[in-house]
Amino acid sequence: MKRGDPGPFGRSGPALKQSDKRRGLKWINLSGYGAPAGLFAVFIFIVIYAVFTREPGAASGLFPRSGTEFLEEAQLDRKLAKLEERIKNNPNDIQAFFEAGLLKFQKGPDRYIDAISDLETARSRGLADIRTFYYLGRMYQAVGLYEFSLEEYRRFLNNRPEDFEVRMLAAKLLFSSGKYPAAVKEYESLNSVHKDNILVLENLALARWKNNQDPKPILDMLLALGGEASFRAGYVSGRIAYENKNYAAAAPLLERAAAESLKYSDFSDRAAVYTMLSDSYIKLKSDTPAIAALNELLKISPANNEARSQLARLALAQKKSALKKK
Repeated sequence: MKRGDPGPFGRSGPALKQSDKRRGLKWINLSGYGAPAGLFAVFIFIVIYAVFTREPGAASGLFPRSGTEFLEEAQLDRKLAKLEERIKNNPNDIQAFFEAGLLKFQKGPDRYIDAISDLETARSRGLADIRTFYYLGRMYQAVGLYEFSLEEYRRFLNNRPEDFEVRMLAAKLLFSSGKYPAAVKEYESLNSVHKDNILVLENLALARWKNNQDPKPILDMLLALGGEASFRAGYVSGRIAYENKNYAAAAPLLERAAAESLKYSDFSDRAAVYTMLSDSYIKLKSDTPAIAALNELLKISPANNEARSQLARLALAQKKSALKKK
């Protein structure tokens, strides 16, 4: 993306000032009176090295993004209790509000509303920390406030324009919001930087299809890569056929995708595969494979009442059919 290009997320704003860079530092006279010249030279080298090697827009402090980085439940509860006491004693302790919001994010979706409230309170009272944009973006997305989420991701990317995770999250939101031209543009931009990235290519193929562009060139690229890329090309082809209501074409593609999906632990759409597969067989009036697909779906999603209802209906129909034949 060229400098000054507002990109698909709106107009770029000014980056946040890193006002806390000097926090905790003591000014020391190293010009010759307080220390030898050699030490002064070393100090200057360290400063220059830190300035030129730090990550652009880097946020100070912890930045946990996934469950493997989160604190244990007991630790979260202890830290939250201390922060709540701090907030009780000083309602303007914006750092305590921020840290409480971060910990509540780690506790999971049930605490997201409280976490959003804490982070928005900290921000409204003057906190400037780019991690706020990331966490608010994630949580607004989780609670279905997609426009709010996109705005937070845009603010984060103004500070860290090459953050792959956030760019992918934003692109997926553009897609799910029906902003297909913007989604295609963002995935193409990602593909220019992350060549042969399977997830980027998979989503680019889907975005092109939704944008009335031919996905075949991208699917061919995935097939040429082989392995998991080839598997994902088959899955995308099956999904496109299903959504185009070409169930006869979708069923074998989705059947193969379902069979191969266990090989790839990163593939998170197995429930969607079996949902589309079972529905394709139902539309084709192929009850036996539909029942098999529904049984697999319920192994993945035991609380899926719709699948359970469909399974009961098909099983009853098969029993009635068997009785008629006797």
